[in-house]
Amino acid sequence: MTVLTFLLAWLGSAAVALVILRNGFTAATGTFMLVLLPVSIAAYAGNVVPLSTLLCSSLLASVLRNTRSWPIVLTILPFVIGLWAITFLAFGREYLDQLLVIGQQGVDLFKEQLEIAAAKGESQEAVEQIIAQMPPLTLEHMLGRLGIAQLLLTLMALFTARWWQAVKYNPGGFQKEFHQLRLQRVSVLVLVAGLVLLSNYSGYEQWAWFFAMPIIIAGIALVHGLVEIKKLGSQWLVFFYVFFTVFALAVPLLMMVVIADSALDFRARVARDQTND
Repeated sequence: MTVLTFLLAWLGSAAVALVILRNGFTAATGTFMLVLLPVSIAAYAGNVVPLSTLLCSSLLASVLRNTRSWPIVLTILPFVIGLWAITFLAFGREYLDQLLVIGQQGVDLFKEQLEIAAAKGESQEAVEQIIAQMPPLTLEHMLGRLGIAQLLLTLMALFTARWWQAVKYNPGGFQKEFHQLRLQRVSVLVLVAGLVLLSNYSGYEQWAWFFAMPIIIAGIALVHGLVEIKKLGSQWLVFFYVFFTVFALAVPLLMMVVIADSALDFRARVARDQTND
């Protein structure tokens, strides 16, 4: 059931976004209503993810069609997800309370497993330190985590729609777009401001990731673009993803590079160097 829900949220929303990207929202009304029916049933049954993914991705697909700019989409994205979270917090309290109970049970089980491991010979002091550092599970904290998942699912649907469009009408176009994706200074300033503000707003620190994720996506695009320009092998991308996944400092480092790239445009510099050579 979880897999079916995921596919409905992802592929159903991507199908609607594809029609919006190609022909506009008015032309996509029929497809939108067709997908809206099952996702509304899922929402009534207690799963709002497909419905919220459809709404968020459709909105961003309209923005992308009208602006033809991924940087603008990434800049607007955290505000769309933030609005989703605020609306959820205001009108979905009962649903969130149920999720909070389930989440707290998971946290309690994790703590219990840590204590069992400590009793079997692991460092008791280290376990106690881990438990002490775990933040309390509040509605805002849990909603922040849900928002990150919603953001990624929305982007997956939009990227898939753009890829489908490129495959049919402009082969290789999506890859080129992604490799050239670069945040302008204004976008970086907006995203960094939101990141800093929420990072220092008690109880909503998790929501800061709404603004961090677009910067990270731009960083991934930058790496892919540089690898393509330098004609490096795919092993460099494998190394990057391993480094990005394993080392905690990779995330802030990548974000700093993106911030610098907004002013220096590393891809243009490397491309010029390649031409001169």
